Amino acid sequence: MNRILIITGVLLLFFKQSRSQQDSILKLQEVVVSDFKLKKFSVGFKLYKITDTLIQRNVSSLTGLLEFNSHIYFKENGYGMVSSPSFRGTNASQTAVIWNGIAINSALTGQTDFNTVTVNSFNSVVIRSGGGSVQYGSGAIGGSIHLENTIFFKNKKDYRIRLLYGDYSTFAGHSKSIFSSQNSYADVGIDYITSENNYKYSGTNKKNENGEFNTLNLSTNAGLKLGTNNILKFHSNLFTGDRNFSGTLTAPSNDNYEDLTSRNLLVWKNYKSATTYTFKFAHLFEEYKYYPNKNRSEFSHGQTNSFITDFACEYSFNPALKSSVIVNYTTITAEGSNIGKNNRNTLATTLLLNHELSARFSYGVNVRKEFLNDFDNPVLFSVDGKYKVNNWYTLSFNASKNFRVPTFNDLFWEEGGNSNLQPETSLQGEIGNIFNVKDFKFSLSAYLIKSQDMIKWVPDNSGVWSPVNVDKVKNTGLEVSSAYKKTFEQYAFELNVNYAYTNAINQANNNQLIYVPYHKLTGLINYSCKKIGVWYQFLWNGEVYSTTDNKETVDGYNISNLGLEYNIHNKQKPYLVGFKLNNLFNKYYENVAFRPMPNRHIQFYLNLNF
Repeated sequence: MNRILIITGVLLLFFKQSRSQQDSILKLQEVVVSDFKLKKFSVGFKLYKITDTLIQRNVSSLTGLLEFNSHIYFKENGYGMVSSPSFRGTNASQTAVIWNGIAINSALTGQTDFNTVTVNSFNSVVIRSGGGSVQYGSGAIGGSIHLENTIFFKNKKDYRIRLLYGDYSTFAGHSKSIFSSQNSYADVGIDYITSENNYKYSGTNKKNENGEFNTLNLSTNAGLKLGTNNILKFHSNLFTGDRNFSGTLTAPSNDNYEDLTSRNLLVWKNYKSATTYTFKFAHLFEEYKYYPNKNRSEFSHGQTNSFITDFACEYSFNPALKSSVIVNYTTITAEGSNIGKNNRNTLATTLLLNHELSARFSYGVNVRKEFLNDFDNPVLFSVDGKYKVNNWYTLSFNASKNFRVPTFNDLFWEEGGNSNLQPETSLQGEIGNIFNVKDFKFSLSAYLIKSQDMIKWVPDNSGVWSPVNVDKVKNTGLEVSSAYKKTFEQYAFELNVNYAYTNAINQANNNQLIYVPYHKLTGLINYSCKKIGVWYQFLWNGEVYSTTDNKETVDGYNISNLGLEYNIHNKQKPYLVGFKLNNLFNKYYENVAFRPMPNRHIQFYLNLNF
């Protein structure tokens, strides 16, 4: 704590004289977001925003959106089942999911199941590559996914409905109503998905059994201007899922999984001429019930309650120099069949600084220290910068120290939990090259991540599995992104290509980590002519190892999707009707060993705006 206070004091004294006189008359923002850290203090980090068009074509889950439109690899235990990411070769608990500036990874597992996140609930989906533990806390090692609900103050009423129907008795519906004025905002959204999910396994006489699922998501967001200097916001999201877990080629399944998550966030922002104060209070709740036999009443369960209090003070010394001091206190209570009842209290202090030294060069320096009642935590830091070499070439860099604390399952599992675990830590660096030439954009990034004290579950002499800090892992990789877009009168053409090379080595045995492909390639071709649009998606995932000794593999695969859309113009709010042909060439493929994914199937969708 003393280090943070000293650093803060030195910076305030050093830059105090550089503050310029600012206009005392304040105009509140028309568009307000909750996660100010993402853009203001990530200048040297790669940010990729998923376009609204791509979100509108995906009425299902976050997995379906990101696997075809990002460098992130997803391990999915069958379509609609548990889906976990591997970001730059890290595991699922090292990828943070941020909801309106609040980390929402499960306190039980440290992960987020991406098939339980409904993308149509959000205005913005942004991928932030690289370490983010300073800004977002435990788990943001490979990168983070940011889900944002934007609130705006202008006179508008909007109603939209999105419907989808497809093979395997799949139905999805989305509805959202927006009401806003110069001083207030409110929206309400509903998402529902249900599917028999009984697709046939290509080339066999078998089909996916016990794969039924249905999910319901309710969301609401509200904002209110209070006078000329204050804004009050409220975000709420409720998700409930009921899924059977499908079996494998070698083992049938009859289990069922029910989960419920509730997130509520209250935000108050106070604007001064040079200072913005932000106060957040959040409550996160998660609960699951697992039935080994869905025909019986016996189940195991777990739940957590998290209360988060966050205070941030943003200060602009002058238009080119900005800082933020953040104090966060989080208390979590967890209980369940296998972990008993336990709690964790965390106090975190963070200092963020961004300086635009010139029109060409800007940099950031960030420091964080956490205080936990479970164990000591390291001082975390990150430095980043961006240099505009000329009008078409920009060089970026970042380096950081990050960490992940053990989960409640790691520490307290009734048979094998280890209360002596220490946090995982990592050091990483990245260099990025960004090229912009007229309608063409190209970026090339190279990164290095060195992690230690990795938590791994291993059997002891009596055969009981228990987590220990054993592994050291070195991740190196390259990421390429390119985009070309050309419009001419009523015609538009778009081409996007993303490639990732990932080398994630366990230094104890020099083997590649399981379910981390060396290669991933995605592509999108989009063409529209007046009211008609056609698009083609491509995904290639390379071979992955399914065992730690690298003796067993899951073959690589490439799949394609084809879509056709027609715009029915209704004044300024067009209707859209389309269809999507998934797995166009009917390829047999497995994402996880012995778990075939769907063959060719069709989906029809309708988007209405009123």
